Amino acid sequence: MSEQPLHRVTAEEYDNPGDRLERTLEQGNILLFEPGRLPLPSEEDLHFLRNEVGKLIKLKNISYHPHGDYISGMKNEGDAGEQVMRILREHSRTVNAFLGRMLPGYSASWSPRKVNFRPVQEKGRVIKRHSNNELLHVDAFPAGATHGWRPLRFFTNINPEEARIWRIAEEFRELYQAYGEAAGIAPAPALRQGLGERAWSGALRGLASLGLPQLQVVGDTSPYDRAMRRMHNWMKDNDDYQNDPDRGVKLSFEPFHSWCVFTDLVSHAALSGQHALVATYYVKPEACHLPERSPWKVLEQAGQAA
Repeated sequence: MSEQPLHRVTAEEYDNPGDRLERTLEQGNILLFEPGRLPLPSEEDLHFLRNEVGKLIKLKNISYHPHGDYISGMKNEGDAGEQVMRILREHSRTVNAFLGRMLPGYSASWSPRKVNFRPVQEKGRVIKRHSNNELLHVDAFPAGATHGWRPLRFFTNINPEEARIWRIAEEFRELYQAYGEAAGIAPAPALRQGLGERAWSGALRGLASLGLPQLQVVGDTSPYDRAMRRMHNWMKDNDDYQNDPDRGVKLSFEPFHSWCVFTDLVSHAALSGQHALVATYYVKPEACHLPERSPWKVLEQAGQAA
């Protein structure tokens, strides 16, 4: 982990980002954007999200999926579903434009994924352990295989009064060196899909293109994604790891600030906070400037050394 994991984007970087912000992310830092830089939903829409939508949630998050143009995770009562989809669709497009300008080397080939609204207070939330954001983890999703593409996530705190508190700890390389064996991924497995899995993934992509994107989200997997999921689950299951008082640092994200991080690289936890918007992108590995820092490369090199 960087000694100073929070990088406040400067006025010069807003005007001329180049590839500096991309390299900063790949070094294990979090980019912090000041309020006013990102256009937010209208106050009327924010009020609706904060005061009406929480009671409609039925999964961990309410999500808009740009591939397929649908929402999941909420009860569709009256016009509420259409209103939520409109707000999240517009936010997705706004973040695409804003972040595409700030990270031009990624945006030419990235894959925009779902946009989440998180209406529930993270602190003390009653939820399955592997879904609990209060516990340190690296992102590895139970659905929506990355195949080695990098999950880049852009968060915005839309709570007008309460900060969102995070805990930041090790980068993936440090995690793997210390705990890869305990997590069951040392020696590292072969990361490339076999013939059968490649055919399955290809079939799912075909079905997605025919109007069934949910099947690809739910059904796709890969050796790399399974290895990352084992690390994610081991971290959340291990009380000694989670309860170490010297592990990591706390960060406070104030109302209407936005921040961006490679969540496969930086271990993190959301200790408290309510009402956040989260946009996820899969970044093509070839677009990265420091590939040696990526979890794929860490696992690949470990497998070659075994």
